[in-house]
Amino acid sequence: MADTDEIKRGAGRWIRVLLFVSLALNLLVVGVVAGFFLKGAPAGRADRYDPVLPYSRAFDEDQRRDLWTAFRGSLPREGGGLRARHLADYTRALDLLRSETFDVAQMEALLADQVTRGAEVRAQGQKALAAYLAGMSPQARLAYADRLEDELEKMRRRGSRDHGKDRHETKARD
Repeated sequence: MADTDEIKRGAGRWIRVLLFVSLALNLLVVGVVAGFFLKGAPAGRADRYDPVLPYSRAFDEDQRRDLWTAFRGSLPREGGGLRARHLADYTRALDLLRSETFDVAQMEALLADQVTRGAEVRAQGQKALAAYLAGMSPQARLAYADRLEDELEKMRRRGSRDHGKDRHETKARD
């Protein structure tokens, strides 16, 4: 019987670790989306993982700020706003993680709610982006398209450079 209890405790630890990792990944996604709208895309490899980032990089600072304002205005205000809801979710996750008996079902439900809310926020961001682009003059849209093309070319160059590194590192290991 003691062996069974020890196995359950060991499995419980792994479940907690996996759920914590899942929560961290959700935080990362929310952070990337918020960062995209606040400051634009980070430099480096992030563009390989999020197809929205090149769109952000192609805007100038004023355009990015205007888009962020439009995006924030499109978000629901009930429940204290988006940030308050996210913080409440994380506080709830901390409570679940620190409880004497870990409730996997509650944690899974919380994570599922966060994923759903993140998808809703992303959809609002995409609508705000499309509406912003539709409101641009043809000349401004053409200038934006040129900057976007430059961003995509940078991605291509980084991708081929990174791919070459991977091949070189593989040869060095052989």
